[in-house]
Amino acid sequence: MRTALVMGDGPAGLLAAITLQRAGWMAKIAPGRRGARTHHGHVHQISFATMAKIEAVAGQGLAGWSAADLLRIDGAAPPVMTQAPIVDPAALVHALSRRAIELGAKLVEPRMAIPVEDKAFDLLVDASGSAVLAGRTAGLDVAIDESDAIDECWTWRGTAGSGDDRWTIAARDVAGAAGLWLTRAVDGRCMMTLRCADCGESPVSPFRLLDSVMLAAGHDWGRRMGKIGFDPNPVRHRAPFARRVEVTRSAGGPPLLRIGDGLIQTAPRFGQGFAQIAEQIELMRAALASGSSPASAVATIEASADRRWLAAMIGAASEPLLAA
Repeated sequence: MRTALVMGDGPAGLLAAITLQRAGWMAKIAPGRRGARTHHGHVHQISFATMAKIEAVAGQGLAGWSAADLLRIDGAAPPVMTQAPIVDPAALVHALSRRAIELGAKLVEPRMAIPVEDKAFDLLVDASGSAVLAGRTAGLDVAIDESDAIDECWTWRGTAGSGDDRWTIAARDVAGAAGLWLTRAVDGRCMMTLRCADCGESPVSPFRLLDSVMLAAGHDWGRRMGKIGFDPNPVRHRAPFARRVEVTRSAGGPPLLRIGDGLIQTAPRFGQGFAQIAEQIELMRAALASGSSPASAVATIEASADRRWLAAMIGAASEPLLAA
């Protein structure tokens, strides 16, 4: 049986391990750095299509997400209600971890570097995230390319009283915000994430934002949003609009396949990362199913990241033109 070492136990690493196990490999998962992940503190916007791709790999009935009402507000246009997933990233990662272990994946000791010359493995998977473990590994030449445009978000957390109501509001051009997302989980926890490139060191008051969203949402949704209370101290996330990591290595040792943020990041990060991981895992699964070599899977996923990087650069360049 061929063996793969997966570096990282986040969504990317766990989905890679599940894919490998289902393809007849033995996946050994080396956990990443412990502690709260930054992205768990922000609203995630994930489509049903992305969740379908994740469940196609991991199996149906994953915990950590459910369908909920979604209200879209676009400036002065009438709000539109539809359905969309509401996600608890930490619970979803826990469910993926449980599924990987059920399928036979093994947890091993954490690693601080990628064992690029270790012949004990047939494939190395770097899913270490934005920390870019490859950049701290001898024997790898790493180049990081980042866009000049900056993506900045602020998130407030709070509660919304009792009841099992769950919903999401996605707003644009409300209270001067380029984008705003507000969610209520079934247990009453609420999060509001604001995308704002010009907020400086302190964004507007969350209570003023909430008032503006209530007015735009209308009476019925205003009642659903009642009793929301936020901690006035937000979490700030500031990063390049897009980031691409290139890795070259000398010959010898097993192929190195990278999944997730250590390969490419593009905005909006809170949910977009899951979409990109699902796309990369689909490519990996297809390559393994076709009998292609691991090196072929690496080349396919790298080419996909190059296409996304080009699209992100075109998008970042067009923003000033649209504003003008």
